[in-house]
Amino acid sequence: MKLSFFPLDDFQTFTEELIDDSGTEDLGSIKFSIHISADLSHTPPPDMDERETPRSTSPFHEKHLTGILSITLVEACNLRPMNKDGSSDPYCKFKLGHQKHKSKVLRRTLDPVWKERFEIRVYSDSSSILEISVYDYEEFGFSDNFIGSAEVDISEFEESKTYKRELDLEKNGGRMICIFNLSRIDESSTDSSCEISPDDLVNIRKTYAMSYNPLNYLTYKWEDVEDVGVLIVKIIKCIDLPEADTLIGSSDPFCFIEVENTRVRTPTLYKTQDPVWNKQFKFHIKDIHSTLNIRVFDEEKNKYNFLGCVKLPILEAHTIHRCLLKDRKLERVGFGEIFLETELIYNPLRAAIKTLLPAEENLLYEEPKFKRNLFMQNFKRVYSLATVVLSLGLWVQRIYNWENKAKSAIALLLYIIIVVSFELYMVPMFAAIVIIYEFLARWVGFKSFETWIMNADLQEQVSKEEEIEDGEDFSLTAKMKMVMGVCQTVQNSLDLVASYCERVKNVFNWTIPFLSFMAASVLISGTIILYFLPLRWLVLAWGINKLTVKLRNPEYEENQELLNFLCRLPSDIELNQMRVITKESSKRSTTQNKAIKSRWHK
Repeated sequence: MKLSFFPLDDFQTFTEELIDDSGTEDLGSIKFSIHISADLSHTPPPDMDERETPRSTSPFHEKHLTGILSITLVEACNLRPMNKDGSSDPYCKFKLGHQKHKSKVLRRTLDPVWKERFEIRVYSDSSSILEISVYDYEEFGFSDNFIGSAEVDISEFEESKTYKRELDLEKNGGRMICIFNLSRIDESSTDSSCEISPDDLVNIRKTYAMSYNPLNYLTYKWEDVEDVGVLIVKIIKCIDLPEADTLIGSSDPFCFIEVENTRVRTPTLYKTQDPVWNKQFKFHIKDIHSTLNIRVFDEEKNKYNFLGCVKLPILEAHTIHRCLLKDRKLERVGFGEIFLETELIYNPLRAAIKTLLPAEENLLYEEPKFKRNLFMQNFKRVYSLATVVLSLGLWVQRIYNWENKAKSAIALLLYIIIVVSFELYMVPMFAAIVIIYEFLARWVGFKSFETWIMNADLQEQVSKEEEIEDGEDFSLTAKMKMVMGVCQTVQNSLDLVASYCERVKNVFNWTIPFLSFMAASVLISGTIILYFLPLRWLVLAWGINKLTVKLRNPEYEENQELLNFLCRLPSDIELNQMRVITKESSKRSTTQNKAIKSRWHK
């Protein structure tokens, strides 16, 4: 059927017979209606030639898209109370032209913290005034109460710059904090490149370069310390992205580029798994220890589908990267690759000063909720650190037991030399030696301190446990037992730490007078000894005695005097268990409890 034969704005009903490919077998009939109407939204104005009509690459709009406004709704404070209990149920609305966005409702608070992000498309004919309104949510179909509003002129925003605004709501409605980022997108241009000119690069390098004259290292204003440098990121392309739309076997990808609290995005390229952007962005850096986060999404009408992401340290941003995309948690390799080019231009002195100042707060950071996998991961991290400490203790124990007489003799000699010649400047010197040695171990091939100290038996045990965990597929019951075992270990460790802290406290409050008197006598004796004898010689004598006791008496058993003393002291739980209860004390406690309850009811 030719559609040109059908009249406009009229329904035509047809009934057609269905036959097979050979045309011999009757398969029934089908009845359908056709209605054709004109789409006037694509008709050019009378004074514009049809060839000059701007075409949109997006299937979701027909206007000329010029940019994407990213809004980060952080928090509000001192909102006007609307409920009878002196609180409110606030939510926020954003409106730019005909586009509207609404935040989630937070219950019973005058200081809500949303930490939400919204995106608003900016068209060529859009209004430049962003309207922000805060309402109090009412249930059961009642109209919501107006708290306050504010307006922001987005025409003042420059591309790829972050604007943090503290907005005062009208009628004393309170104050709210928002962050705005504007990404310019020219969909009418076929050239998507946005290169920074060579002259601009030269000026940027001159701005942040250090002079060769050492006297000029401090020739900058101290208020400019926050302006550390500039990061230039060029998103080149992606290849082999997954199919987000399985019906057409393609995707509509775009990228979010985030540095600190600044977020920009690339244009959306439709119906491709190998998008080529060649889009360049410039970020003003406040901390060179931040990270560059790039996330690739597939755009749909009402949502974004995650495709992959990468996370790179800014200090390594000086080359062309070809990275495999990872999953949302940045733990496993996903599908597709991304090509990007980065360059970091910064002032080393400002970067060093900024390193010693507080880092910029991540306004969207939220503490993770309890999850079994996260709990097990953190436990393994602590376990690996404890393994290193345990290995160091075993290494000291082998020296102490004179298992290798040559190593123990060298350790004794070094101990005597260090104690006799020790000065305070040696503490940072030894730390610097360790850092330099680890640098040589990394780049030259030396054995690091960790592998040098680690016991071979412990290393083999840890590697076997990792192989078992990687190779075995645990059932739900086994996973629950594993979690219960870890929880029991954490519980017992917390009990041990709390018990020793309470025992130290009970030494000073004379819970056990005999032990407190004994501790006071030892402390007074130590004060007198330290007053007349130098600390250096006391430490030397103590160390020589400890390191040679096994050599002098191989059958000597190790004794920890301080721990043995603390074990004799009861903890608060043990004191409560040993508390004697008589009838009089029981009646007295009952009377006190009744008095407390009566005062509470009043």
